[in-house]
Amino acid sequence: MTDREILEKILNELTGVKDEMKSLKDETGSVRNEVNLVKDEVSSVRNEVSSVKDEVSSVRNEVNLIKSGQQEDHLILKALMHNSEVNKAEHDKMFNKMAYMEGHLKNIDENLDAVKEIIGRHEVDIRVLKNRPV
Repeated sequence: MTDREILEKILNELTGVKDEMKSLKDETGSVRNEVNLVKDEVSSVRNEVSSVKDEVSSVRNEVNLIKSGQQEDHLILKALMHNSEVNKAEHDKMFNKMAYMEGHLKNIDENLDAVKEIIGRHEVDIRVLKNRPV
């Protein structure tokens, strides 16, 4: 295999790694967008929970008169708490995925650094071979 073929092969591999990194960056951006959406949803749920707390407080003042209303509010509160737990679990899952991707990107960066070192050595070897009399 000639030096040119070796360099072309290395270039092709680097291009593939670069494409993979771009893809991972795009995926990371997508995950960030999803995390932002989840944050917005969590904020909305917090507002809803705050609103429900206010409602529960007024229900406590009227508990002797409206027992059936209290039972309904209790069911709503449970549903909101469950929704909050589900959102928290999804949020945690996304953070875990982001941590995995960060590790994967770090691995790719390390591999790229190694390839850059190899290319540098090959460039030096090529210069030496070019300067060598035939």
